[in-house]
Order: sequence, then structure tokens, then C-alpha cells
Amino acid sequence: MRTDLTLCEWKLTGWRPLTWKYGRSVETTFWLEPEIGPVEGRLPGSVQENLRTAGLLPDWNDGLNSLAVEWVEHRHWMFETELPELDAPPVFTAESLDYSGWVLVNRRIAGTFRGPHLPVEIDLAPAWGDEPGPRKLAIVFGTPPELHGQVGYTSETWELKPRYSYGWDWCPRLIPAGARGAVGLVSSAEQAVRLVAVRTELEADLKTARVVVRLELPAGCEVGISLASAGRPGRDERPACPFPNPRTSGPRVPTLKEGANEFCFEVDSPELWWPNGEGEQALYEVTISVRDASGAVFREWMRTVGFKHVAWQPCKGAPEGARPWICAVNGRPIFLQGVNWTPARLAYMDATREETEELVGLYRGMGCNLLRVWGGASLESEEFYAACDRAGLLVWQEFPLSSSGLDSVPPRGPEVIAELREVARHFVRARQHHASLLMWCGGNELQEGYEDGDWSKRYPCDESHPCLAAFAEVVAEEDPGRRFIPTSPCGPSFLGKRENFGTGVHHAVHGPWGLGDFRDMEDWRDYWANDDALFRSEVGVAGAADVELLRRHAGGEALWPPTTPLWRHAANWWTQEQRLVAPFAHLPPDEALAAYVEQTRREQAEALAMAARACKGRFPRCGGFIVWMGHDCFPCPANTSLVDFARQPKPAWHALREVFGRR
Repeated sequence: MRTDLTLCEWKLTGWRPLTWKYGRSVETTFWLEPEIGPVEGRLPGSVQENLRTAGLLPDWNDGLNSLAVEWVEHRHWMFETELPELDAPPVFTAESLDYSGWVLVNRRIAGTFRGPHLPVEIDLAPAWGDEPGPRKLAIVFGTPPELHGQVGYTSETWELKPRYSYGWDWCPRLIPAGARGAVGLVSSAEQAVRLVAVRTELEADLKTARVVVRLELPAGCEVGISLASAGRPGRDERPACPFPNPRTSGPRVPTLKEGANEFCFEVDSPELWWPNGEGEQALYEVTISVRDASGAVFREWMRTVGFKHVAWQPCKGAPEGARPWICAVNGRPIFLQGVNWTPARLAYMDATREETEELVGLYRGMGCNLLRVWGGASLESEEFYAACDRAGLLVWQEFPLSSSGLDSVPPRGPEVIAELREVARHFVRARQHHASLLMWCGGNELQEGYEDGDWSKRYPCDESHPCLAAFAEVVAEEDPGRRFIPTSPCGPSFLGKRENFGTGVHHAVHGPWGLGDFRDMEDWRDYWANDDALFRSEVGVAGAADVELLRRHAGGEALWPPTTPLWRHAANWWTQEQRLVAPFAHLPPDEALAAYVEQTRREQAEALAMAARACKGRFPRCGGFIVWMGHDCFPCPANTSLVDFARQPKPAWHALREVFGRR
């Protein structure tokens, strides 16, 4: 028995904190009613999007409206639905609930949850009761923790909620509560059978391959595993580990044991998965079925996989001891080129499959072969990875830690490291089967050397930090052979500094993020002509949104000059007012805005294309170039994105397509 709760009719209500728990008031004889609602609800999705759909919130993408949404953080929110008739109390499961709260049956607490990075499982039996009639299931989200946004202290990151939603240089504060992915019920017997992980391996000869399947099983089970080419039924079917019955051929199922079981079977000369621009993306479907003692199939999974071989080679002329940054896929060294991926929606759980596929398609069309999933958010969705599998976009996935400006040192507390270890284990197990997955990273811009406040003495963290050592151990245990780096950039220098060219300290670096520290475009050109970095994992230049988009989302706020409240609300880092406002100050406001927008977009396109061309031209001395950043999840008036909120490419997207498309 499995019940998909995302298909149910939900009601959403808002409460002053904990009043839903009070039941019948001490002073009165009636039940306390919610402060807000009920309104129609939808899961997966955020509380905020449900309230906006119901007309109870303004569109936070317009003007300063996000300020009028912040009150949502200060309530408890209950999603409630009526359950179908069931013979026995089931187990409640959810892929991700953000952030913490309770699960109820008929207003009795069955269990609690905390943190969006781990799946939720709650046995409903303790709250099931014996009253007749249908039961109601409720998910209650409490108030979110108060965390640091872009500016703060990473060392004080003790609550693992995606931090970008507390405000970053490309979005305002909007702290979502809600569910992402599957929400359902499963019987206790079925929940005892678990698919732990699936991974593929391909040897350097490109012919010897294997599929490894890990399961946790109760006693008395039988397992069948088959492999077939995805999208081509009947072709290349391989009964790798069939049920022992007359209808199948092949080896008999190995003796199963209660608990952990691992199946490893050989695949001879599979079709290869290639990155975008290098070949086709051959995909296979692995089907895993589990039968009980009666012979009935009661759990089955399908995972789409691919076969690729990755080897990391040193850059030509690299300093001694530098990490290798030339990625050879299926024996062919390739230049890694792409963008940094941030959430597709401000409330990330509201992103649809169609929106994700549209963005992935834009990056494929731009000529990208790599997306770096930035560490200030979360594990990207199954839909994202599946889209990247089909598009040939390699994925660099970071664990959920990021810089904080005032201190970017990972936490050292044993409790939070233990939690991060389990989060990393879940990330790896949940996504390692994807052909697109390239590597794991401990987080974004994690640094040490803050003791005396001297920025020049800060340096990227390495595996000697206990938190990053824990990540490295998990990857080695769970995904052997896959690359792990402690952070991006991973040093020894954080930035690519002109004064340090030629000294051998620019391995993988970040920056620059604009023209502000350069005299003019010729000075920018000179910088890249002398660059010696082995890898550039963040390079950005700001460009404004187009005038039509600015006006569409201005919400009545003034658009000129770029120092008005609208610009300070979300684009304070990227107005370039000291450099670009004065030249247009003599023009009428509408003309000044149009001229300013046109110049920033032209500069962004020219500067990024110049930088990418220089790095790609140094291959194999340089292994790759990743733009900060890909797309907007909010109509930010100006930032470093290549695709605006309306999913329209900026001129820089077109300029980079010319560079990335060249062999």
C-alpha cells in the first residue's frame, strides 16, 4: 500500500504560534479557530505560494512587496487533509519538509521533523487511535530559525536551512515553509524494504562496466534487477539479477541476508554518456523489484543511469602539488564551461519540472557542459538531475555550506558536524546514480584566517577542518571514485590577483565580479591576457534587467536613479552608481535609465566573452570557466545573471554562446 498525498485535497490555515496545539480553550467551551484561512492548499509547495494563490499575499516579485510578506515567518502553518480508509496505521514519508514542525493524526502528535536536507519518516501508529470514521492528517510548520543571510558568520551555522532565502545580493528575504518532492504514506512492511543507492562504474577501457545496487531487506525476500536502454523498450535488456523462476534466464539470485545487501553485476560494452557537445547522452533504466515470501512484488524502483569514465589530469605547466583540473571524460580531455546554478524560484520548493527543464535547456543551448550547484541552497531536485542527464550537463554539487562575509569558517561543533555528515550521506545516496553527476564539494567559499581581521591573510579551507574531513569520508565511503574537493575555490589563493600572476598560487580561484577595480575594458583585457589560474569557478560582471522587465515589476517605485528604494531592496551590490550614473545624469529619467541599462548589458557581454575566450584559449593550461551566475529567481534590477526573471537571455548569454560553441 502506497498513498500519494500530493494528490489529496489540502486545507491551509495559519495560527499564532502553538495555538493549534491548545485544543479547547481553558476559558471557553469552543475550539480555537485559526487566525488565517482555511484556504485551498497544494503540496509540494510553499506556504507563501499557497497564500499568494489564495489572494492573501501580494506578488513579492513586484516593487517592495516582499517586505509585506515577512509576517508569514511569525505564524505556524497547518496543511490538513482527510486520509482514505486504511486497515492499519501507515508510515508518513516526505522527501523534504522545510523547516521544522509536527505531524498530526486527528490533532494528536505522531512525531516531529526538523531540517529540509533529510527525508522524513514518521510512524503514525502512536497517534492513530481507535475512533471510527475517516482520520485527518496534518503537517504543521513552526516558525523558522533566525539565520544569517549573505553577511554573517558561517561558524555559527547550527541550523541547516537554505541561507539564500534570508537575503543575498541577488534576492530579498523570503523564508519559505513547505514541502518539496514526494509526500505519502507507506505500510510498515513496505518501509522495511529500502533502496539505499544505485551507482554505475566504467573502466578506462570504456567496455568493462558494472551497476552496483544496495538494498536493505527483511528476511524472506527475493530481488530482481534488470537493465534496459532508456526510451527504447526491448533493446539491450539484460536480466542482471532475475527472480529464480522459469520465465527468466541468467544467474540465480544470490543468497540474501536480512539487512544490508549489495548486488554488483557486469555490463559489457555499454553505450557511453557524453557531455554536451562531445557526443550522445546514452541512458539506461535499472529496474529493481522485491518480492515477498508469497512471490508478490511489493516494492519496485526504477533509476535512470548512464556510463561515463572520468579522470582528472594535471593542467599543463601546473605548479607542483596543485590539484588536477583537466577533466577527461571517456578518455577525452574537455574544457569545462558553464554557470553557477542557484534556485529557480525564490521559494525553491515551488519550482516546477517545466521551469527547471526550460533553464537547463537554455544552458545546453548556450554550449555549457557544466552546472555548479552552489552551496548556499540545497540538494537540487530529481527533476533537475534528470534534465541534466538528458541535456549532457555535468553537475558539480555542493553540500549546504556557504560563505558569510564576516566569517566563512565551517562550524566545528560535534553535533552539527554529525548532522552534516548524515546530510552529505543522503545527498550522495540520493543522486549518485545520475549520469550527469561529476563531483562533490564541501561548500562555497569556506575560508580560514580570520583571527586578526586582515582579509589578505584569509585562505580556503582544506580537509584538515573536521567538518570538511567528515564530508570527504562520506564521499569515499558512499561514492568511491567520485571526486571531492573541500570548497570552491580550493586555493591556495582565494582570488586571482594580478600582482600574484606568475607566482604559482592561482590554482582554482574566484573572481573578479565586475569592472569596478579596472580602469577600463583594456585594463580588463590585460588582466586576462596575463591570467595563470588553473580553473575559474566564479567570474561575474553585472548587467541590468531590460527596461520592460524593470517597469513590469517596479510596483510604482521610481526606477531612476539606481539609488532608489527599489534598487537598494535587491540590487544594492550591483548598481555601479559611482561609475555609471554620472554619465547619464543630464538626461531625462527615462532616457537615462535606457542608456544605463544598455551600457551595463553591453559591458557584461563584452567582458565575460573576453574572459571566457582567454581561459578557453589557454586550455590545457586552464581547465574551465564558470560564470557567476546563471539565472534570476527574482526580478533583480541588476546583478550578474545571464538569464533574467522572465527567462530571457541577456546579451551576455549570446556572447558566451559564441565562445562556448567553439571547439
